[in-house]
Amino acid sequence: MMALVWVIDIVVIVVKILGGRTQVNPVLRVGMWIALLCVIALFLAAVGALVVLLEHWLSSL
Repeated sequence: MMALVWVIDIVVIVVKILGGRTQVNPVLRVGMWIALLCVIALFLAAVGALVVLLEHWLSSL
């Protein structure tokens, strides 16, 4: 349960940094935005790959 509290705390800190409410080095903020965009792109690629695998599986039935 305590791990969930830590994860929520980290998410809140990251959102504050990305939103500009916490003063940090601009390079860190840009790097975090790039990392977030890469994670989103990775998620979309994984969903696309799963859709293609599902299509192949359904076509073989």
